[in-house]
Amino acid sequence: MKKLSIAVLIALLLITVFPTMSFAEDSPINPGHEVKFMLDVSQFATTDDLVNAFHASHDEDLKVYYFDTPDQIFRKLNYVHRLRIYDGDKKTDITYKKTFPDQAPSDAIAEAAEHDFHGDMSNYKYEIDKKPGKDSFSISRKEKFNKNDKLNYDNGIDIKYALDLFREEAPKKYRNWDDQDWYYDTLEQAVPYGPAAVSKFEGNYEDIDADLEIWHYKGETIAEISTKTDDADDADVIQEKWSEALANEGWLSTNQQSKTSFVMDR
Repeated sequence: MKKLSIAVLIALLLITVFPTMSFAEDSPINPGHEVKFMLDVSQFATTDDLVNAFHASHDEDLKVYYFDTPDQIFRKLNYVHRLRIYDGDKKTDITYKKTFPDQAPSDAIAEAAEHDFHGDMSNYKYEIDKKPGKDSFSISRKEKFNKNDKLNYDNGIDIKYALDLFREEAPKKYRNWDDQDWYYDTLEQAVPYGPAAVSKFEGNYEDIDADLEIWHYKGETIAEISTKTDDADDADVIQEKWSEALANEGWLSTNQQSKTSFVMDR
């Protein structure tokens, strides 16, 4: 009874001293922007020519897998499960991503807010992908792991172990977006797509820092140039500048597919 009285007194004191104080509201989602262009690799005689065109230097090599059911149920509902294994003694990571390809970014952000996502969640990344003719919002979360023999760059992966990892690490907000039981049941049916062999480079294009990725899968090759900025106006300027320059050089691919599509559609 005494403890209760003290608690009541403290509450009354707070109300008296801070009568106009209000609890801080969650901050709004303020996404970053990534400008992306697929390149026409046929315009370069060799990979070295492609790399040199963007004044790029080698950064790292990795293998990329996607996980989905044989009929790609997750993808149809805009879920992405990605596993990346890096060459050498580097990390392994898995990414959970929710995309909104058929919505304007503002509408997608509003929907995310309805699912209790907000700008104070530092473990989630909010981003608008700016590809020619289309901007799309996404939410992603990455989990990093130490090198593991069951997820091996050279010798492949233990599929069951990988799926167990995706299940165990799935963020609550991600697995509950639709229904948790459905999510887990669907994940149990997942199979790997890939791996794609990826080489990443750091370069420069039109005096702007650029990331260059070259992907190889099933005898085909794609290349993407990209850069990130937190400023929406800067992203628009970069997109226009690069679009014009790449078109003038004849380096802009007519197929602006996603890297996910490059793997999962083959």
